[in-house]
Order: sequence, then C-alpha cells, then structure tokens
Amino acid sequence: MVSPAHEDARRRTRVGSKRNVDLPVLSPDTLRRDLYEHRTLWNTSVRGVVLCNGARGVDDCEYWLSYMPMRNRAEVIRLMLAYANVPYAFEVVGYERWNEVKPAMNFGKTPALVDVDGGGTDLTHETAMTRYLADKLNLGGSDSFQKARVDELFSQYWHTIRNNGLTHAGELYSANALKDASAEDVENCGRFQDTHRVNALSVAKRSLQALRVFEEIFETNGTPYLVGDAPTYVDFALFDALFDLGEEDAAPDFAERFRLPRCGEFANRVAGIPTIDAYLRSPTRIPRYERPEYAYVPGRLSPEP
Repeated sequence: MVSPAHEDARRRTRVGSKRNVDLPVLSPDTLRRDLYEHRTLWNTSVRGVVLCNGARGVDDCEYWLSYMPMRNRAEVIRLMLAYANVPYAFEVVGYERWNEVKPAMNFGKTPALVDVDGGGTDLTHETAMTRYLADKLNLGGSDSFQKARVDELFSQYWHTIRNNGLTHAGELYSANALKDASAEDVENCGRFQDTHRVNALSVAKRSLQALRVFEEIFETNGTPYLVGDAPTYVDFALFDALFDLGEEDAAPDFAERFRLPRCGEFANRVAGIPTIDAYLRSPTRIPRYERPEYAYVPGRLSPEP
C-alpha cells in the first residue's frame, strides 16, 4: 500500500513531469556513451530523463532532480537518494541546452528539485536541497541536538572541503593538491583549530587540515558515523570527497599516506552499504571529469563504455 506521503510525492512529480512532457527517457548506457563521444561537458547537447532507483516511469518517481551531466553539486544529493533507495527522475541538461532551462530556474541556477510543493515551485541551491531532502529522508539526525551537530559539521565541510561552495578544487581544499603533497606537508600541516583564517599555508596543507578535523571527530566519537550510529547527510558529503580522493590517479593510499586511518575506514564502510555500492556501480551515475577541460574520464567502478 502506498503511503499518503508517497502518493502526494508522486502527484507532485507528475505535475513537474508535465512541464517536461516532451523529454525522452534516456538509457543510462546510451547517455554514458554520448557523454564520452562529446568528450567534454561544454560540448554536451543531450536533454532527457534518466529513471533511477528502480523507477519504471515518471509516475513511479518521488522526486525530479534537474542538473547538467556532471557529479559536482548534485552528487551528495544523489548519494542521499541512493541510500534511501527512493525512485526519482534525473533530468540531464547538456551544457549547450542550458539556455532552454536557465530562465525558468530560481536565480538562474542548477541543480534543482522540480516542483517540490505541488504548485510548480522549484528548489535550488545545493545546501537548501540537501537539507530539505535530509528532513524528508530522515538523514538529518534523530533529535534537535543531533540535527544541530550535523548542521555544524556540514557547515565546516562546506567552508573547507567545499571551498565555501565555490568549487571542489580551490584554495581551501583540493584533491589535486593532495595528490602532490610532500612528506613535509603531512608532517607539518598543523591543526585547523590552531590556524588563523588568513595564513600562508599551501593548498595541500590546508586540505590536510580540513580532513584531519573529521579524523579527530571519528577518534573522539568512537562511532561509525560522524554523528551517532546511523549516516546523515554530512556523512555522504564527506564520503563524496574521500571517494574522489581515493581515485587511482589521485591518492588511493590517502588513509595511510596522510595519517587518516579512521577516514579510510569510514569511506570503506559507506562504500559497502548495499544501496550506495549499487549506485557507485550504476550506469545512472554520471562519469567524473578532469579540470580544466571538464573532459570525461573513467574512474573507480565507473569505466569508460
């Protein structure tokens, strides 16, 4: 029996899907081949819908997520939806088609959750979307203190690992900088808590500091996740960064090399969750890309077709 909440969610999605009634349903394998054929994000011209988490049609979907064909700002959201195994539609908007969608988006931004209120209202900005879904999917903490703690840690992640939302590879954190980190960087990076906001540290040292904040939290808590015994949205945010750092062309030995054993154990733990493992291996997951060209490249569990 479908719960009233789920039935309402499906009704809302149908309203959203009518806005995009002419969009084709895309085969994930066909989409992946198309992206590699176009080589870079800037050359993509696809626009269509990928059905995720067992959805057989848009009427099965509880959410409609619209974004360009990249992981980036939608990946934590997709990890949350994967963990909860919620059927959703992923509207893929190639860069060359973005001008068709931009005027209708709040603030002209993407990603977006389409028609979240049943009245045609979209929700944009990844932090707002993340917290909204955390509430809907029970991924925000079990009580008021846990919710505040999760929010606090997500803010710390956002201001360091996510470079205040500007980029995934910036002055405060960069997997590329960590790839080239020296033994001196690892030995003498210092603690984030002891460092002034304005400093002359290298990006590698700032990146190490950012990760060691979470390493210390795991050590202090003694719990499998950052806040308690069950994953929350900040766990999926940290996992996304660690999984990317662990790519073969980055720092696959980061746990040992950077003295982050608990972060390494945590990343393996999250990757081993059945629904997360299924998503990481799924062709519905968009390939990663390399900056500055934004060229699609294969990665762990995400081979080139």
